[in-house]
This record gives sequence, C-alpha cells and structure tokens, in this order.
Amino acid sequence: MSNRPDATCPPSLEAQRKRSVLQCLQVFKRLLRQTQLKLALEKTELCFYDRLFTPMVTLWYMIFQRLTHDHTLQAAVSDLHSGGADQLSSKQEKPLSRRIKSLATTAFSNARKRIPLNLFSDVLGAQAQDVWSEIQDGRWHGLRVLLLDGTQISLRPFPDIIKHFATSSNQNGQIYWVLMRVVATFCLHTGMVVSSAAGSTVVPEQTLACQQILKGIAGCLYLGDRNFGVFQMAQCVLTATAHCLFRMSEPRAKKVAGSSARLHCPGDYLVSWSPSRDDLQHDGCWQHALNGRLIVAQYVRPGFRPQWIYLFTTLLDASVYPAQELLELYGSRWQVELNLRYLKTQMDLHQLDCKTKDMAEKEWLSGLMAYNLVRVVMATAAMDKGIQPSHLSFSTARCLLVRWLFNSSSWTHIYRFWRKLLQDVACARLPSRRNPRPPEPRAKRHKRETFPPLRGIRSVARENIRINNMKS
Repeated sequence: MSNRPDATCPPSLEAQRKRSVLQCLQVFKRLLRQTQLKLALEKTELCFYDRLFTPMVTLWYMIFQRLTHDHTLQAAVSDLHSGGADQLSSKQEKPLSRRIKSLATTAFSNARKRIPLNLFSDVLGAQAQDVWSEIQDGRWHGLRVLLLDGTQISLRPFPDIIKHFATSSNQNGQIYWVLMRVVATFCLHTGMVVSSAAGSTVVPEQTLACQQILKGIAGCLYLGDRNFGVFQMAQCVLTATAHCLFRMSEPRAKKVAGSSARLHCPGDYLVSWSPSRDDLQHDGCWQHALNGRLIVAQYVRPGFRPQWIYLFTTLLDASVYPAQELLELYGSRWQVELNLRYLKTQMDLHQLDCKTKDMAEKEWLSGLMAYNLVRVVMATAAMDKGIQPSHLSFSTARCLLVRWLFNSSSWTHIYRFWRKLLQDVACARLPSRRNPRPPEPRAKRHKRETFPPLRGIRSVARENIRINNMKS
C-alpha cells in the first residue's frame, strides 16, 4: 500500500488510518524499549549498578531469546555484539556493541537472576494496557472480552524445581519431568496475554485464575469452560466488578436451575446460585446467593449426538445481552486453545530448561511478552486492512517480525519499513477450507532407535550401570 491516499477512500479516513497506524508504531517502539519496566523500577526501592546489562537490556534479550528460534544465551550475546541493542543505550555513552568485550554468557546469566520476578508480571500487564489505549475497537457491547484457560509446562527435575513443584507419577512409576501449572488470560480481539499465574500442579486452576481476576481490570467479561464454572470463580468476578460467562457441568447446572426439567428445555432463566458445602470451605466464600442467568441450549451437529450446553452469566439484562449472542460469543472461546498451542509450538514454551523456580517463571513471562509483540503486529495489520486479527497466520507474522527487527537497525525510515511489514503480515491470511479437516490419530511415527527409552530417574539408571560394571 502506497502512502498516497486511495482514490476510493476519503482523505479524512485515510489520514485517520495513517494516524492510528503511526500511533501503534509508537506503542510498539515503547514495548521494545520497555518503558513499562522503567516505570515499574521507579515504584520499587531497588537500586541497580550501571552495568552493561541493564534491566531494560536484560529483559529485551530474554524476549529476544523467545522471538528467535535459537533460545540459547550465546545467541543473545552474539546479537548484542553485532549491534542488536545499540538503540537501547543512551546517547551520552558508547553503543553497547562497542562496550562489550567478551563473548561469555556469564554476565547475561547473572543479569537475568537480578531482575525481580514481580517486575515481569507488572510489565506484562502494562503491555496490554498500552495497546488497549491505542486500539479501541474489539469490544463486545462495550466490554473487553477475556479468555481464561490453563496448561502445564515441563521442567527438568533440578533440586529447586522439585522443591517448589510437585512431581508426578503414572503406571510406570515416577515421571522424569516436573510439571508447572500455568493459567493465562487472553484478550479475545487481539489475542494478547493480559496476565498469567504459575504454580504447582497441586494448586487448582481456579485459584490461579482468581489471583489474576482480582488484580485485573474492572468492567471486563471473562469466558471460561466447565473447569471455571464454579461458585468461587463467579464470586471472584463480582468482587473485581467484572462479569463472567462460564460453562457449567450438568450436575452443577441442575443444582443452580432448581429443576431437572429446565435442563432439557432450551431457554434463558433467571437463577439464584447458592454456595454448596464444598464451596463454603474456600476462604472468604460468600454466604448469600449470586443472581445470574442460566442459558440452556442444544448443539446439534450432523453425524454426532445432540449436546446440551449450560452457560451461567452475571449479565442480567436479557434485552441488552440476548441469549443467542451470548451463545455465539462463547463459541469463540475455542480461540484460547489455539493461543495456547501457539505459545507451546511457535514460541517453544512447552518445555523450559531452568534450574530454579523463579527463572522458570521469568522464562515463561518473557515468552508471553515476545508472544505479545507478534500479536501487536497482527492486530495493527488487521486494523489497517479492516479484518479480524484471528484471520492472520501467527507463524508467518512471527517470521516477518524477526526479519524486520534484524533489518531495522535505525529509526530514520522506520515508518516506511513499518508500513511494509504491516502489508506483508496482512497478506499472510489463513486459508479458508471448504471442507473440514479429517480427524487425525493422536499418535506419532517414531524412527527406529538403537537404545530403549529412559524410564525413571537418571541417577538410578547410572547406579544400575555402575553395579552391572562391577559385576562384569
């Protein structure tokens, strides 16, 4: 797209579009320079020495590690030598590429440990606020729609990891990998991660979700599956002056409906949700009931059995929020499953090789920040073309962004290069398939290996080898 106004587009609309894209560029530059980190450091009483790896440089290269396919510390230090972070140095001093002398990764490794963990969460939340201030569209009846879901991340069994995260076992014995449970809140329109919390697998996902909701933004609408359709979650949402649209299991919906006849009769019912005996065991549980609406609908798909869906919402006005629109909105909840898949596969966050609990959470949060940078580019390109960001390819947008970051060594003509990046990202649309994909078996085809798979703890396997060697 050229910079000249289109003949079919009014000049006022073209000028407004150019101004909005330029504002998003300024937001993206602020995200790169991590202005939020400066503000977060000013609120704390921490003091940092004037080192080569300042908190801003350190955080950027932790994000850089997840943006590129090479996640090693050596790749980040090599990029610093080549001038990749010279724009982050002040004008009164030499560029960072001329100040660094060694290719060792010790300084960068120690700098990653010095940054407090709570600063990562503050910067992650400020990213969404910064983008929302410029991208005003994407609201549903004036509400920001947020998606809740959780997953598990694999960690290696180092001593500090085992100390803070519970180990797991199956029918074959103790599992080698330690699992870290994470719950993330995504923006439905932009796909960005608004907040995230991590904990052991013994901590329920509802507890981690409540921690985010209480620190979240008022006036939002939270969407969740049956795992979040419990009294504790609905109470937490109302405490945060927000709204919810949660799916409920059939036994819980039967209790809330008060009559089993309603469960097989599609409709929109005003209900009063009273806490059960198990709900009252949670700290701070309300004694009084919650007022809401129970939406009962039947989903029919050719070739499958009819499926009943039960939704609970705190949006009481049925004239403003019709039941059919709420059902269609809940259908978009599946987008959170795709977002988690992008985090695990594209950003390579399914497994983290960290030795401490704090570093594992830092790696996860910095990976979310890198994911948000890609989402900002996709949202800006979609806004420029007037399409939905979910119609664009995430993997292609990430590759284009990384190439743009390597080529944009100067901010002189950055607006022209930014327009070219948005044009390329807008062309990377997902294919529209006429026929649905056939079901694929959940199995992998492995190559024939010489050695059998290692089961159990590696130290026990070493001891068995030593005993066998002594016998021989």
